Amino acid sequence: MDSSSPVRSLIEQISSVDLASTNGSLQPHTRQELQGLVKKLSFALESPFETLNRLVVLPFQHAVVRVAIDLGLFEYMAEVGETGRTLDEIKVRTGVDAILLLRLLRTLAAIGLLRQLDEHHWAATDLTHVCTNSTIESGMRFMFDFIGPVFQQLPSSLAKRNYRCPTATQGPLQDAYDTKLAGWEYILDPQVSDSLKDCNAFMKGRRAGSVSWLDFYPFAENILAGAAENPEAVLVVDVGGGLGHGLVEINEKFPQPKGRLILQDHPKTIEQAGLGAGVFEPMAHDFFTSQPVQGPKIFLIRQVLHDWPDQECQKILEHLAAAMSPEYSKLLINEFVAADVGASDFITAIDLVMMGMSGGMERTKSQWSNLLVSAGFRIERIWTLDGETESVIEAVREHPSAAVRDGKDTVAIES
Repeated sequence: MDSSSPVRSLIEQISSVDLASTNGSLQPHTRQELQGLVKKLSFALESPFETLNRLVVLPFQHAVVRVAIDLGLFEYMAEVGETGRTLDEIKVRTGVDAILLLRLLRTLAAIGLLRQLDEHHWAATDLTHVCTNSTIESGMRFMFDFIGPVFQQLPSSLAKRNYRCPTATQGPLQDAYDTKLAGWEYILDPQVSDSLKDCNAFMKGRRAGSVSWLDFYPFAENILAGAAENPEAVLVVDVGGGLGHGLVEINEKFPQPKGRLILQDHPKTIEQAGLGAGVFEPMAHDFFTSQPVQGPKIFLIRQVLHDWPDQECQKILEHLAAAMSPEYSKLLINEFVAADVGASDFITAIDLVMMGMSGGMERTKSQWSNLLVSAGFRIERIWTLDGETESVIEAVREHPSAAVRDGKDTVAIES
């Protein structure tokens, strides 16, 4: 067979994609389709050794980006944009040895974070400007400084536990940091407070830069329309809701919603959240204990359950189920639903981060269904925008006498 046939076929598929856009942007499913085809084309064009060589150098490239953040290099280069700066100018600003600086700049240009104009001149790219975002800086620091040592331990950690999935308290994080604490308990230690700040900033910024679940889940129809008219009734309890940004977003999209908004999280996090700015009521609560709020319209839990293995998640969910009002309360879970076939590199990478950090995982549709059934829930529907956006899983408390249904019967995905 002609070796160029796969390449030719992929180019034809890319050319045939409907590029219809909305407000100048490609439709999410179109963008995802193109990304998948371009990735296949890249693999088809590379030799096996080129592919492996590219993977081998990824950790070193991340290290250079981390150095550039420390030097303030992205901000300095972004100030002049495409005009660029000379090697001497950058050397004077950063204080870095000329030969070392040249090697760092070449690496950044090779991965598209800078552009080399000629032998002595360098300029910013679109990605340079993105890297000046404090969210990106926080994410890079957190992944390199805190998560990096965890993954250095991953091969030996898995081997010594006979290749079993890590648990919340026995895994690569415990090996890396010589602790018996679960990852999300360890990160609260004052000794790693900078990592906690970077983690919180990264998560806050990532949510701000992504599509909101409220943009594709029918909150007004499914929640507000059936909520109690009593202003003292609880509308939303955001379980493990961090600093309350999720509740603020609900209040912004649906001003003066019917009922109270309650934020629950670890006491240290609640201290940072303050008094809720008149939008929500902060409440310190350990979600592994009995739920103090009874019968709200919804318990909202966003990007929390992927932090924990099934056993811990079942405990969290059982406490919520016990506090729900039958025929009234709903559970909304805002998390990824990983594809059974062809999961993206981003989802699979986050899955490994969760595994290393706390024994958690990104779950497939059937895994979500099995977990929820085990805690007394039934999935009514899953809303999914695209493979790179967290889905919304809507579940209700299962009547004790109801038959257990499998995931195929209870889950419908809306694109």
